[in-house]
Amino acid sequence: MVPFERVRGLLPPHAVQDKVLVDATNAFGGPGAPADLGGRGSSDLVAEWYPAAQVVKSLNTMHFETLAVAGTAPGERLAHFTAGDDAKSKEIVAGIITDLGFAPVDTGPLHSGGILQQPGGPLFNRPLTEAQALAWISH
Repeated sequence: MVPFERVRGLLPPHAVQDKVLVDATNAFGGPGAPADLGGRGSSDLVAEWYPAAQVVKSLNTMHFETLAVAGTAPGERLAHFTAGDDAKSKEIVAGIITDLGFAPVDTGPLHSGGILQQPGGPLFNRPLTEAQALAWISH
């Protein structure tokens, strides 16, 4: 994983042209404080920096200690969220999430769904089961 501050310019834009780019970063403005992005989602910026990529916001909401063990834990699977503007790209990321032992839950388009997932958003660092996540999304 790459810190959000290092994403811009990390790769030449042509390197991710027509590729799925998973934005698993979190934009912080200080220790534990969400960055002020002026109402924009961090993934909106990533999509702006890499306009030829299909950006999907995912794999960023779960604390690393939970992420390390929850995919293989017994019981109901925990949710990992996807947000993006391309359905096929979200399906690809959902497959990866499933392979990791989690339940993929779609939060919608990149802007609105991504904001739900980023620091300060209602889904950030909230381990939810698939049923809980689906109930939350449908409310």
